[in-house]
Amino acid sequence: MSDAPAKIRLIPDQWHIHNVGRLRDGRLFFVNSQLQYISGATRDFVCTFVFEKDGHLVDHSIELIGTRGAYPGGSVSTAMRQHLAALGDCMCTDVWVRPFSFESYDTVFGLIPRKTESGEWRVEFMPGNTLSFYPPWEAGEYDT
Repeated sequence: MSDAPAKIRLIPDQWHIHNVGRLRDGRLFFVNSQLQYISGATRDFVCTFVFEKDGHLVDHSIELIGTRGAYPGGSVSTAMRQHLAALGDCMCTDVWVRPFSFESYDTVFGLIPRKTESGEWRVEFMPGNTLSFYPPWEAGEYDT
């Protein structure tokens, strides 16, 4: 496969992808935590991504929880519940979304295609590369 994928499939599972699906109006969503490691410190974020029915990103919300060890326990879980509640009625289901990227908090966030040294494509959930999706794209497979 010589081209980056046009879309990837996100499938809810019991391990790392819990909050993905469809909103009442048909748009798609993905809510998850993300991290960034800089100079010996890890910053944690909670991210909400909203996509049109065709998988194009149309809205996002990035919340900086703080530097690990400097915020109260349970802060990430509380923020995740708040992000999900803000979406309103939604159904957890698999979705197809298009890769995207944008900058927030001086950091690039997104599902970003990258070509490996062996020439294969991956789509990495950034900035922490906490999920790395790989072909076949319809299978929704990923590494952590």
